[in-house]
Amino acid sequence: MKKFAFLLFALFCAVFYTDSQILINEYSGANYDTYTDNYGEYEDWIELYNPSPNDVDLNGWFLTDKTNNPTKWMFPSSFVVPSLGTVIVYCSGRDEINANNAHSNFKITQTKGNEVLMLSDASSTFQDSVKVFPNQNSHSRGRETDGSANWSVFTTATPGASNAGAMQEYATSPVFSQAGGYNSSAINLSLSSPDSNITIYYTINGDEPNNSSTVYSGPINITNTTVVKAIAYSADPFVPASFIDYHTFFVNDVHTIPILSISGNSGSGGLEDLLDGGWGSSSLEPEGTIEWFDENGILLDKGTGEFNKHGNDSWAYDQRGFDYIMRDQFGYNYALKDQVFATKDRDKFQRVIVKAAANDNYPFSYGGSGAHIRDAYVHHLSQIGDLRLDERSTSSCIVYLNGSYWGVYEMREKVDDHDFTDYYYDQDKNNLQYLKTWGGTWTEYGAPNAQPDWNNFVDFVTNNPMSVQANYLQAKSEYNMGSLIDYFLLNSYVVCQDWLNWNTAWWRGMDPNGEKKKWRYTLWDMDNTFDHGTNYTGIPSSDPNAEPCDPSTLGNTGGQGHVPIWNEMLTNQEFHNDYINRWQDLANGPLSCSFMIHILDSMIAVIEPEMPRQIATWGGTYNAWQSNVSDLRNFILARCDSMNAGFVDCDTAITGIFNVNVEIIGVGEIEMSNNNIINDLNTPFSDERFGGVDLPFEVKSGNFDHWELVYSSGTYTYDPYVDTLVVDLQGDITVRAYFGESRDIVINIDPSVTNTSIDINGSNISVFPHTTSILIGENMTLNPNLDVLYGFVSWESDSNTIVPNTLTENISFEVVYGDTITLNLYQKPTIVYDISPPGTATSVNINGVNVVNFPYSTNVFIDDLNTMAPTIDPNYSTGVWTCNFNTLLNGNALNNSFYGEYSDTLKLTLSAVTAFISGNDTICENDEEEAEIVVSFNGFSPYTFVYAINGEAENPITTSINPYTIKTKRDGLYTILSYNDANEVGSIDGQGFVTVLVSPIAQFDANPDSMNILYPTTQLIDKSIGNVVSWIWDFGDNTNNNFLQNPVHTYNDSMGYYLISLIVKDMKGCSDTTQKIVSVLDEHWIYIPNSFTPDKDGINDLFCISHNGVREETFVFNVFDRFSNLVYSSNNINDLTCNSGWDGTHIETKKDLPAGVYVYKIYYQDHKGWKHQDVSELMIIR
Repeated sequence: MKKFAFLLFALFCAVFYTDSQILINEYSGANYDTYTDNYGEYEDWIELYNPSPNDVDLNGWFLTDKTNNPTKWMFPSSFVVPSLGTVIVYCSGRDEINANNAHSNFKITQTKGNEVLMLSDASSTFQDSVKVFPNQNSHSRGRETDGSANWSVFTTATPGASNAGAMQEYATSPVFSQAGGYNSSAINLSLSSPDSNITIYYTINGDEPNNSSTVYSGPINITNTTVVKAIAYSADPFVPASFIDYHTFFVNDVHTIPILSISGNSGSGGLEDLLDGGWGSSSLEPEGTIEWFDENGILLDKGTGEFNKHGNDSWAYDQRGFDYIMRDQFGYNYALKDQVFATKDRDKFQRVIVKAAANDNYPFSYGGSGAHIRDAYVHHLSQIGDLRLDERSTSSCIVYLNGSYWGVYEMREKVDDHDFTDYYYDQDKNNLQYLKTWGGTWTEYGAPNAQPDWNNFVDFVTNNPMSVQANYLQAKSEYNMGSLIDYFLLNSYVVCQDWLNWNTAWWRGMDPNGEKKKWRYTLWDMDNTFDHGTNYTGIPSSDPNAEPCDPSTLGNTGGQGHVPIWNEMLTNQEFHNDYINRWQDLANGPLSCSFMIHILDSMIAVIEPEMPRQIATWGGTYNAWQSNVSDLRNFILARCDSMNAGFVDCDTAITGIFNVNVEIIGVGEIEMSNNNIINDLNTPFSDERFGGVDLPFEVKSGNFDHWELVYSSGTYTYDPYVDTLVVDLQGDITVRAYFGESRDIVINIDPSVTNTSIDINGSNISVFPHTTSILIGENMTLNPNLDVLYGFVSWESDSNTIVPNTLTENISFEVVYGDTITLNLYQKPTIVYDISPPGTATSVNINGVNVVNFPYSTNVFIDDLNTMAPTIDPNYSTGVWTCNFNTLLNGNALNNSFYGEYSDTLKLTLSAVTAFISGNDTICENDEEEAEIVVSFNGFSPYTFVYAINGEAENPITTSINPYTIKTKRDGLYTILSYNDANEVGSIDGQGFVTVLVSPIAQFDANPDSMNILYPTTQLIDKSIGNVVSWIWDFGDNTNNNFLQNPVHTYNDSMGYYLISLIVKDMKGCSDTTQKIVSVLDEHWIYIPNSFTPDKDGINDLFCISHNGVREETFVFNVFDRFSNLVYSSNNINDLTCNSGWDGTHIETKKDLPAGVYVYKIYYQDHKGWKHQDVSELMIIR
């Protein structure tokens, strides 16, 4: 702690006394609709201020939002901050400077709680930083006046203008006596505030509360499901109103699926107006809140954002869908944080779609014919089947609106969203071309180039025959053919009546470092499917026996070339083969009758328990809904049965449907078409396949010998020995793949990190372990080519017999069993020869080779004798050999030898007898480390010398250490009086100096040293002794350091114990540190230090947590390094007492972790059951 604090003091001084210092003056992560950039966007921003008398060019400077990445964004070109002026940096992610507009490569996310804005100059020297705290909508945080030390809230932001109108911190949000969730009976809810002079206002109808709402005066009796929202107003006009807190209390309402409670203003233009206000409400974008509960009524996350219309025909229904966007700018949350969708690992969503089954809604769609599942079903089926499309993941839920039950909905992942493409494919909004057709076509992302680029591609395809393979390959380099095939196959299969001219989206990524750089398709609304809804596209038939080739007859529906492209691609043989084989592969798996019905039934089973209340609320009957589901199920079965025959009827290239039987003879595995794996465990395999299409069979593993075709009709010409057999079926056929009985032999080398290769039966192999399959009875030869740095030890075998024996380098064996054969090597010792001092004319004959350039390195065998015979430079009298690990057979003699059993450095030290003293060291009297004076010798040990301090002789010292270090705390002049080595008296030279400075003594009082959460302020009084000129106070609560002599500090964050540290420093640079613990107490508290020093000096060696009122069984504590690797974990709070805390070692390797900043995550419940979790930084100092 002492060393770290001194480093912070030095850094502070460097920052605040630099002529060209630039300050972070103001920032806003809440710029929702107030201040636009040069693109007309409402981006977050940072204001920089230049307090110096000179203009400062930030070219090459660095700005970041992460302390562990201080060079995250560099100003790429000239950007001048005028003297006593300000500039704005937009945090848009664009990474550019355009004229006078700077855009960083990052954005501010103010509600994450882990972002710190930090500025460094071009030499990476820290200039200024500030932690990001949430603001309310369009507010900012900044220095009270330009360049001042104190930071404040600004309810009217001042970007580009002088900071004015500073306010105090927001009032504390009201405290609810219990959290939302399930309740089996009525409750009495209490509201309170830890602040003084506060009035609490609340609503129970979903409205946003303000100071005209109901004043809280006593417990609120809640008898039915209700959303309670509360806000605190201070009597002090300079204290802004608090953030709103809100909770949904479910009274006698329970469900079997998750619940989404949405709430917003009930009046005109509010959320109720949007969802229950007729067609005229479609343009509304009301603000409001969401709460996401699991099926047990446990709150998973909540936030504030805006709602807007979702759906067109379904907007006419009483039960409507909507889009929701979480707005970080409002200061509550930046994303819905939960793994909402079981099919995806994504756990953060800024945007979601909430649908009431859209045009398949029951009871509203098409005269009550909806099954309440079609759209979600088709998307889920595509996703489970791994079709090459982007689908809206789905999760069924119940929606409540302002406390009222609103029915069965689906949470859906928004696909036409840059968050989606960025998360899954590393393609952000600045690197997308995204086109959408819904009646007309528009560019969602990538204007103005996206549409012209697509038009150029369509022109290429339609004007160049795709039957020419070169043209097709060019098109394939820009267009995902697999996505095209799956898109047309799926829409044809489900008999979609609402695509191409509606509900069609396609895109590609433009970032070369990202994925999905070819045009590909997304699924949109899939509710007008399976003979349901209006035929908007004009498909020829919506019957179960509709021809799968019908999409080819649709012309250029939608005007974007999709069908012309499709028809042109079908003229290419490779594409046609892929298309037909893809259909049959899907028909064997995710689009098979049994699988499709299984998925449908499993999804219906999820919502079935909730449908009676849906029906009771919105109308219809349970039996009618079940009948609609049965109609859907029967249509799927009929459609599935008709497809193969439909392909034969409409695709003239197909010659029929034939039975294919595949047999594996022996032990091996092949793949038929795509993902149809057949091996010795599942042989024989039977399928129906089309003729007229190339059907591939590829050997995947095993000791393949040959193919055999067995057929009664047709003629086949084929090579029986190829790895991939391609067959155009002419009738029923049996395909046999023959494999010899083999055994796997694994060849390995120990150690693995060598350049050794092995000739295995004539093939040189250099990557190990290497596995090969060998027929039983065959002979295997192994001839190693050893790395020059390694020597042979032996071979090892688990089961086969090595010939002639395991101690011979070149071996062979007959394969009888599966085996692992290991070549054991040892690393030859590396011997480094060196001469001290360097640059002499000395040479050494090493093993018969005269060496004149040193250091000289060579590798030796462990059983070889190595000899050295030096010829010494005539300017030196003699020399001695020394080594670290091996044994010199002739002691320290010049002519010497040794066996090189270990890697080592052998040094020949030459001597001309002298002693030299040097050093100039200054220490403070309280420094733990002593000053050092160094005495160096030439000659033979032992060395004897006498030195004097200020002319007064000390006792003689005899040592073999060279150079010898005198450690001392005595002030004065150090000289040598005499010196002799083992043989003769030597000369002396040099002098050293030691200066010892008187140190200050740090002392202070805290008045009071024990506080409570209502009065958490203490006066700190400096009592230090000495000529102190600076003070650094660390209050232990992660607030900024204070540099006053006698500061006053208020603990605003939470209850707990806080370690206050004071570092004082005098004019000569000597410092001292002292610490005291103060407390802010209530019924529950926990103290987590932000650093510790596990250097085994007995001071602050262990990381420990103090606490009170924590449910120990709920405690979870994890520590991660900057690469998000887990380095420590415990779910037992008693592991972290100050007697047995964490010692800074890795959880698995038990090795000391390096000094640096780590991130911890903590979760626990207090004795009342309130949940607490936090993510913060922890510093290990060594």
